[in-house]
Amino acid sequence: MKMYRCRICGETYLGHERPSDCPFCGAHGDLLVPTEQYPEDINHVTLTEVERADLETAIELETANTRFYLAMAGRKDNPALASAYKRLAKVEAEHCSLFSKLAGSPKPADLLEPGTELGSWGADIDESVVRETRASALYVEFAARATSPRLLEVWPAVSAVEADHIALDGVARGYI
Repeated sequence: MKMYRCRICGETYLGHERPSDCPFCGAHGDLLVPTEQYPEDINHVTLTEVERADLETAIELETANTRFYLAMAGRKDNPALASAYKRLAKVEAEHCSLFSKLAGSPKPADLLEPGTELGSWGADIDESVVRETRASALYVEFAARATSPRLLEVWPAVSAVEADHIALDGVARGYI
């Protein structure tokens, strides 16, 4: 067994091989490193006012998305989809936790409270695509103006994860 640590969320994975994606935040596998290569001070960053504002925006976005997916996960009419969106909620909550750490602020108190779903899987999945497309594009925009080396690593990685979620929505359509 080997231990790997995700350079994005910092969580540790124990397994025989490095996973293709971080099981906690969804970061692509090349961002999982042997634990001894993980710098403990990785999230101690000095932020510009713009970077801090971008993180606050990201915290709000990820909180809303987590709550939306938790609402979807609470639906009883399709257990397979509910389970998939429960996992997606956990990934989005991990992103929110990371952004909160980087901003030096506490996680939102309502992060894990289910929000409201739209009433049908089709509408919910359409809304998910809108949310994930917005998040992915926004994080690309944030990366373009970031100066912190840490944020220059984080924004593109999380943007790629959000793009992966759009692909998940495409798969989910086959289950409705």
